[in-house]
Amino acid sequence: MKRNLIILLLTVFALGEMAAKSDPPTTDTTSCEWQRWYYDAPAFYCECAYNSHVFASPLDTVFSGSLWFTATVDDLKKGLSAYWFSSDSVTLEVYPLCVSQNPAITVTIAPNRMYELDMTEINQKLDEMADMAYLQALTPHIHVYTSRGGEGHVYCYPYDQGPHSTCDAALEMRPGMTYVCNNEENVYWLDWRNISSRGRALLRWLHRPKGAKQTCQPAEVWITRDSCNGAEVARTTLTDSLHVYRLDSAMLVGARQARTNLWVHVQHAAGFTGRLTYFNNPLYVDPLDPIQQSICLGKSLTVNSRVYSADTAFVDTVWVGRDSLAVQSVQLTFQQPAEIKDTLYLTERLMHGGYVHQPTGIVLYEFGDSIIDVVKANTCTVRYHVWIFNSTGIEDADGTRSARKQLLNGQFFILVDDRKYTLLGQQIN
Repeated sequence: MKRNLIILLLTVFALGEMAAKSDPPTTDTTSCEWQRWYYDAPAFYCECAYNSHVFASPLDTVFSGSLWFTATVDDLKKGLSAYWFSSDSVTLEVYPLCVSQNPAITVTIAPNRMYELDMTEINQKLDEMADMAYLQALTPHIHVYTSRGGEGHVYCYPYDQGPHSTCDAALEMRPGMTYVCNNEENVYWLDWRNISSRGRALLRWLHRPKGAKQTCQPAEVWITRDSCNGAEVARTTLTDSLHVYRLDSAMLVGARQARTNLWVHVQHAAGFTGRLTYFNNPLYVDPLDPIQQSICLGKSLTVNSRVYSADTAFVDTVWVGRDSLAVQSVQLTFQQPAEIKDTLYLTERLMHGGYVHQPTGIVLYEFGDSIIDVVKANTCTVRYHVWIFNSTGIEDADGTRSARKQLLNGQFFILVDDRKYTLLGQQIN
């Protein structure tokens, strides 16, 4: 009884104000046409209510024209990654009920494209539909239709998931389409007709870290010619989303002229999801403002998602949007630390077993001078210039020893001329 009441309330909510009805159809009151008249439902009511397929994720189907699916709120809350292979565009509409006049969610995917809606976007849409207590009683319906009635292949996966593309069942790599790589290895085939005649193309890798402590995870990408197991013609490691891989022009032109397909392999560590996109004929926009930065040695500088710890100067090429690149001059300087001078007089006995230089913690075994850098993470380097002299057998000009012991307030010191040292050789005045 309670469920029927909820459905009735939702029906009123979906209909809004009832418009004036025409005369009822002459069909039986149990017919779809009569129910559509009774509820003042839209023209698609009968197809939605009686011809819907049960939505199962992942969805993988070829169709033309129009399809209806029955889903659940839990299905929608998983988000969406939808692939569409066709020369026609496709639209996905989500209706709370078959009597709803307008869709709650509308997504249009251009030909040969991928579209995503994450869980946050979906939940915002659901919040706009009705109170969550009522939503659980809903059976949403998904309408999928092409704009011109053309045929296409549609894949629907939960957000952050995509088809596992393998050598035996490889997806075609279309220019501008993004491929979700949640499996550790995927392979896609590139039709020679989709290779630019100018021999210009790039591959872009994207990984969105989850949490402040995560960093972008890299992907190994390589290309084989003629078949999945053909000869390897290119290989690179993509480390971040700003630095793309520009494919070799001669390799691309050669494959196109020979009408030979290419196979793009991508591999990454388990446990995360990345995205790979292929673009033809990238554009170069105006150069970005140059970067000149300086910092002390020991710290690091991050420029365009890459970390540097030594002097460098170069021209960086970075991705700035879809198929556009820009160059940027970068000059980084790491300032050398000032030396802290430290002079020690030690005996051969102390040096025989190794002397621990207290400020640095380094064990020294020989007399002479040493440069010691104290390096700590993300801290300016401290540099010591240490001189160690042999105090054993130091004599005055007349042959008498100038090094002598002194007992002062219960502590022993070594005196060399006008200088005082501890037993470990540390000068104290």
